[in-house]
Amino acid sequence: RTFVLYWQVLWTQAVCSSATFSPSWNSRPTRSRGRAVVIGGSPDEHAEVKACSQEAAAAGVAIGTTLRRALALCPNAVFLPLQEAHAAAEAERIWAVLRDHSPVVEVLAPGHAHIDLRGLAKLARMEDGAYLADLHEAVSLTSGLSVHLGAAETVFTAHAAAVAQAYFRDQGQAIPQATKGKQENRDGSAILVAEGEGTRFLSALPVEILPLPPDVHQRLHLLGIDRVGQVAEMPFSAVQAQFGPAGARAWELANGKDDSPIVAARDEVRVSEELELPAPTSLSEPLVAGTRSLLQRALARREVTGHSLRRLDWRLLLESGESITRRFVFREPTNDATKMLFVVRGKVERLQLPSAAVSLGVTLSGLCSEYGHQANLWNVGPRRAKELRDAIEQLNARVGEPQVYRIVEVQPWSRIPERQLALAIYG
Repeated sequence: RTFVLYWQVLWTQAVCSSATFSPSWNSRPTRSRGRAVVIGGSPDEHAEVKACSQEAAAAGVAIGTTLRRALALCPNAVFLPLQEAHAAAEAERIWAVLRDHSPVVEVLAPGHAHIDLRGLAKLARMEDGAYLADLHEAVSLTSGLSVHLGAAETVFTAHAAAVAQAYFRDQGQAIPQATKGKQENRDGSAILVAEGEGTRFLSALPVEILPLPPDVHQRLHLLGIDRVGQVAEMPFSAVQAQFGPAGARAWELANGKDDSPIVAARDEVRVSEELELPAPTSLSEPLVAGTRSLLQRALARREVTGHSLRRLDWRLLLESGESITRRFVFREPTNDATKMLFVVRGKVERLQLPSAAVSLGVTLSGLCSEYGHQANLWNVGPRRAKELRDAIEQLNARVGEPQVYRIVEVQPWSRIPERQLALAIYG
């Protein structure tokens, strides 16, 4: 089974349900629970809606709508800025729960993840439905959000099962009976599509589920095609001729043909080293020497041996408790401590410290392969040209006749190739 976790639409409502705000266009702090909430900033800004609550979606607001348009559609909405740091922290907590349930977790966006759980339910001696319910409960208890889960044989079918729940909820409709899976949670927030029932499950869903541009969705509605099943019944050639490669892909997905893999994100390799200075100092020489020692120790670690790195985070702790950090991104990946220190030295020597430093630390990250460069056969310049002429003259003198020639133009306008170019003795 491929399990898909989706809470992008419900993320805003849960996070902002207890938020207190005091925007410039509303003089008094107000509670946002039960009101239309739009995330993205002030309606005076030239920005787009990042997320919205159920009440705002019912008024026509959608992700990607301009904030000014959202204000026109929903004048009584509460506009809040996007708290990226808070959202990232909450998402990281949920990713940790997912990684406890599966070794393959693909994060597509905050609030959207694909999880591969094939065979894990059997290892836990549980049914697929019970494993899905356990995962849903774990994520819900960790985040406190309204989470939708979908499980199916293919990624797109599982994705559709998860997204359809939020879609019908925003429309104020119940999930059609034709889309019911084999098992479903009591609150309808987790659906398990039975094996071999993917095409039937998709048939009753709206065409907005298909990954097509909005103008194509509109064209489909104008043609009287409102459901995925109608797209599946059309001839493949007709769909491809009308909508191109995107239409051909949509037809394959509508018929349950999807071989998209789940690609797990690779954990970033980070190597850190710390150094307590022998005595507090404000001089640059001890800091440069300490940085050189830390770089040599970090590059000797087994995790980065034989690899190049792109980033260096340099940090300094002062006696006053203040911390100074600098990030260096190398133009070309390297594993040479001398080259890294050359980049860092200039910034360290120009530092004006308010107090003495007591400790030093570096973190290397951005593991990647080393770049290769093609060197010139010889350097270009008058000195090198003279060396080349001397070598050719020595060769001619040893053999007794010219050995090196160059190509010159004689009659470039001639139609006969032999007359266009000729060989002349070099020099």
